[in-house]
Amino acid sequence: MEYIYFAYGSNLLFARLHARCPSISKLGMGRLPQHRLSFNKPGGDASGKCGIEAVDTAESVIGVLYKMSLEDKLKLDRIEGKGHDYFEEEVVVHSESGPVDCFTYFPTHLDDERPPWDWYKSFVLEGAKQNNFPPSYIEMIASIDAVKDPDEKRRSENLAILDTV
Repeated sequence: MEYIYFAYGSNLLFARLHARCPSISKLGMGRLPQHRLSFNKPGGDASGKCGIEAVDTAESVIGVLYKMSLEDKLKLDRIEGKGHDYFEEEVVVHSESGPVDCFTYFPTHLDDERPPWDWYKSFVLEGAKQNNFPPSYIEMIASIDAVKDPDEKRRSENLAILDTV
């Protein structure tokens, strides 16, 4: 069985998601209407991670639709902390070929006091560029304040992933 996943944060970056879930194949870009991208989901490393929030406005979260195997979906559920950091929800995403039923992750908690680490923001920003998101959306991501990760080893390991892009 195959699953369709709507990625909107650091998993936009193909190299990052593919390293985690080798069965993925990209289906294209999609929009989740009446939702907003945020960087205020508390990460286990004391930083802010991406989340999406429902809104009563015309805003949309732009992301990428990926097809994956059950094995990789279960692996991604573990990596994303399904059940404690994120909960899974079925959503309908608008794509160039029409509406797509898929799953994505919503944060279980939000905390506006935790900015993202610089490398994490770069994953999201480079993923948006890699997938040719609209310039205004890329500018919105670029405008997010980020801080340098004080853990140099973690920072170097994650920046090395960006070097493969």
